[in-house]
Amino acid sequence: MTQGWELSRRRLICGAAALLGAAPLPALAQKVTDLEGLDGLWRDAEDAIRNFFGYVEFRYEGVHLDLPQHADAGGSVPLTVTINSAMTEDDYPLVVHILAHRNPTPHVLSAWFRPQAGKAEFSTRIRLEISQKVTAVVQMSDGRFLRADREVLVSFGACAQIGSGTQDEIYAFQPQPRVSVPATATRGEIVPVRAIISHPQETGLRLDSTREWIRQRIISRFGCSFDGIEFFRTRPYPAISTNPYFQFYLRAEESGRLDFQWYDSRNLTYTASADIVVT
Repeated sequence: MTQGWELSRRRLICGAAALLGAAPLPALAQKVTDLEGLDGLWRDAEDAIRNFFGYVEFRYEGVHLDLPQHADAGGSVPLTVTINSAMTEDDYPLVVHILAHRNPTPHVLSAWFRPQAGKAEFSTRIRLEISQKVTAVVQMSDGRFLRADREVLVSFGACAQIGSGTQDEIYAFQPQPRVSVPATATRGEIVPVRAIISHPQETGLRLDSTREWIRQRIISRFGCSFDGIEFFRTRPYPAISTNPYFQFYLRAEESGRLDFQWYDSRNLTYTASADIVVT
């Protein structure tokens, strides 16, 4: 299902203010849905990290970044981030940022959790232009900052020029979302949730046959709510692969409905839902 979705001037300004401010306060990290409008165009990963958090001391522990050591093609590299966390109000990740140091723009995605997720882990697929370092940085609810770095060898890069179709074809494309949620679960069970949407995830860095730039069209926000509470949210950037895919988790405490929303930079919203019965 689709519907038009427009950013108001007020929301655009608020999004810019949230992004350009100093190190975010823990209370704000869950409320900032921004990043729907005016983003900083980071050219250097370390500079981006300093803008996210300020000058903080990172602990190189408690976060695991799972990537292949070698990728034949950089267009769809599997990535999983796992954070050691009890997933309580006193111990959960407020925000996770993923950066690829030698991509045309290093910011790959940001993700936000709520304790209802039950497990601080998510998986997706990313684009890497060349062999490089990939970094995950995390702000925890107790004030800790965590970091992990991984080197990935890439045989054939595929970040900027990946994609096909004309300007009109990209603009007219109609995405189709699909989700997978267990139909039943036992109370307290932590269950996997999967979501994918068919989408060109056009970077804005590709030339068509007439040497004209294809306009960027990406999924700029994805979120999942359970009975009205958003427990997992991401802000994807162009380095998320075509047909954006996410796997994450939910702690099943009661029966209810999961609602999924994808925001398209063409000012459209796509939705899906699934029910789960808890016994």
